[in-house]
Amino acid sequence: MRRLHRGDLSAPVLAIIVTIGVIAAGLVLMAWFWWFAPQAGKTGVLTIIGQPALICKKTGATYVVDSALISVKNAGSEVVNISKVVILGTEFTPDTTEVNAGGSAYIKATPSVTNLACPGEPAVTGTILTSAGTYVTSFAVVK
Repeated sequence: MRRLHRGDLSAPVLAIIVTIGVIAAGLVLMAWFWWFAPQAGKTGVLTIIGQPALICKKTGATYVVDSALISVKNAGSEVVNISKVVILGTEFTPDTTEVNAGGSAYIKATPSVTNLACPGEPAVTGTILTSAGTYVTSFAVVK
């Protein structure tokens, strides 16, 4: 006794459809690992080494900011570009703007304005703006 239902798929046709679906899913997964996954793992990670310092020098009777000194290490797998350092609301220009993956650098940043008054506190907060993100750190004031 055979029962035929209209619209039913035969077993071979169903097997072909499932096989094509599995192959398509495998191709999409392979394309992800081939093109997109290698790019997702590349990132720069900046680590501040030691205590950054804000160096002040005496000019006349007052102290003015001379430079900021920062030691950093790139613990990531991509180059980190340092665009600027902001301390006391003032932009500082770094002499080193690139830290290679796995490398370290000693950065001396100079203020964009002259005669910036040295703060009276023993430490101030500053920001380092990079291609890997923004890093907030404390700068020890050295007179």
